Amino acid sequence: MLRGRGIDVSPQAVFDKLVTGRRGGYCFEMNCLFCLAARGAGMKAEGVLARVNRGGELGFGGYSHRMNVVELGRTRWLCDVGFGGDGFVRPLRLEPGEEQSSHGNVYRIARSDKTDYTVQILKDGSFEDMLAFDDRPANEEDFVISSFYTSEHPHSVFRHALMLNIYTDDGRYSVFADELTERKGGSAVRRTLDREKMAEAVRKYFGLSLE
Repeated sequence: MLRGRGIDVSPQAVFDKLVTGRRGGYCFEMNCLFCLAARGAGMKAEGVLARVNRGGELGFGGYSHRMNVVELGRTRWLCDVGFGGDGFVRPLRLEPGEEQSSHGNVYRIARSDKTDYTVQILKDGSFEDMLAFDDRPANEEDFVISSFYTSEHPHSVFRHALMLNIYTDDGRYSVFADELTERKGGSAVRRTLDREKMAEAVRKYFGLSLE
């Protein structure tokens, strides 16, 4: 997006970019690839659209995020490999009210009057809304439309700042604009990097190609 190449969310384009090109991607690409892999493994998997909570009075935005619902046996799981920040690493059972732990955080899925469900995260002793989603499959055109708006609209944050996120065994690395943050346990170390140092960090910590 930052290089003006555009985003193609068709399956072959996603595979070529993420797997062959090692260029990384965002939710509409990464969760597309995950969905294809789950189906290839014999599971029933469907993509769903979600709204992101922007915080405070802003509340939920438009349908600018993709997740997946995967059925394994009699259990349905919410899977998301394309959300940064405090996104859940492990799949969440689609069981409203059940508290579930993932990489040091506690989440739950709750019923919502705005969409079918919200994903909530425990912060300072209370649950906060993080994502809202409808429990019905979206079609490919829905993803194309939402991805185009998210990647091309001049007010979209994706048009103005580099964003990366990767979990480690004991924390995670994240990038926003020119700042690299390393989190381990409850501590966070932030560094502002110039263009050359940021390129080195992208290769070292995220394993991505800049070609």
